[in-house]
Amino acid sequence: METKRSFGRILVVSTLVFCLEVALAAVIGVLYAMTRVPPHLNGVSVEVVPALVHLTWISALVGAALSLVVVLPAVALGDALGRLVGGAGSWAWVPASVGAVLAVPAAWALWSGSDRSGVTTAWAVATAVLSVAALLGRPRREGLLALVAKRGAAVVVGIALLGAFALWTDIVPRYRPPSITAAAVTGTWHDGRGGQMTFEEDGRVTASGISLFGPGDSADDVTRTCTGTGTWTFTPGLRNTWGQRVDSRIAGCSLPAWRVEGHDGSPELVRYVGDPGAADRYGLSRGR
Repeated sequence: METKRSFGRILVVSTLVFCLEVALAAVIGVLYAMTRVPPHLNGVSVEVVPALVHLTWISALVGAALSLVVVLPAVALGDALGRLVGGAGSWAWVPASVGAVLAVPAAWALWSGSDRSGVTTAWAVATAVLSVAALLGRPRREGLLALVAKRGAAVVVGIALLGAFALWTDIVPRYRPPSITAAAVTGTWHDGRGGQMTFEEDGRVTASGISLFGPGDSADDVTRTCTGTGTWTFTPGLRNTWGQRVDSRIAGCSLPAWRVEGHDGSPELVRYVGDPGAADRYGLSRGR
């Protein structure tokens, strides 16, 4: 049943659609990250929930602002153009109107010297995202908000479940560290900054200029280094390759266990820097 057009309803529905689009982008981003090196979400899922809650609030505020300054003017402009050209307002004018409204800040960005390709890409993406929000918020019908919420949530959850199933069954291969042995660890590994570690077959290890980090540090905060000799051991993964560890014990150096990452034929020894769950990492490889 059609009702009188309410710009208040358009504002609410458009904001909801924007939040759903952000949620869908986040789901796709997480699924994509699980196929890359390294998938930063591995082992830090406890950090994801508060991050998504924070993202939801930000999305709602940004969506409401964009709906107010872009979507509502675009819908009004589309209606006016539709009546001017062919009688009743037409949905086809909405994307053109959104693009026209967004052309103003895009033109200002180009005039101020911003990169042309970056501005063009941002304008195209914003036009597509906000056009969907405007088109879904524009219909005159009762129960529109509930309908958009149910179907939009179903799409997001459905893609999340489908993606998880594809990763779980390896239809889409998810990232796994390469499987190595203690023999593969022996040799000299470099950090690309002048630091190196040499692992001997007899269990001895020699470090030179290996960076040391404390809580809250980043991989660029190097105030102390480790130089000396000690021993090392390799622990294979019990269930999968994520559990592989290389422990090194050198007097005077606090060295957490090295994780194994990289690819087959080019493994890396990595440890994560700073707070638990941080994606900042410091690594060693043979090719540096």
